[in-house]
Amino acid sequence: MNWRRGLFRLWIVGTALFVIAVAFVSYSEIKLQFDETALARWVEANSALLVPQLCGDARGVAGVDYSTENDKPNPFDKCWYEVSKFRPLFPEYNNLSDKELSRKLYADHGVPIRDPPNPWATLGLWSAIALGIPLVVLILGSSLVWAFSGFAAKRS
Repeated sequence: MNWRRGLFRLWIVGTALFVIAVAFVSYSEIKLQFDETALARWVEANSALLVPQLCGDARGVAGVDYSTENDKPNPFDKCWYEVSKFRPLFPEYNNLSDKELSRKLYADHGVPIRDPPNPWATLGLWSAIALGIPLVVLILGSSLVWAFSGFAAKRS
């Protein structure tokens, strides 16, 4: 009986089962992240980017240039501008791109920004788990077979 061939075949079967199990466990998380990313990109492409500004510092006409959270806002409420209307009223921000501008204003006004997940990083992590663990098992198993083969009786 050839132990090496048998153990290698057992490793192949075990690896296939392990990869299938990892795919089963990780599928919903990866699919959800791809869906969230696609939705975020669609919303970004099909809607106007809004940026906050304190109503006390607001410029322009309420309801025309910006919208408010309350009917009678106080100076510390947030007023929301479309970027296309914000830029002419606040030329001091013209040196920033739309993305930099929104990140700065959201951070300045304490509004959290939730970046879409990176599904490719998650897919890479799960792939590394699915392939890395069986590879480590193969290396350790091969090392043990090699080590124990040194204890075999010599044939003369």
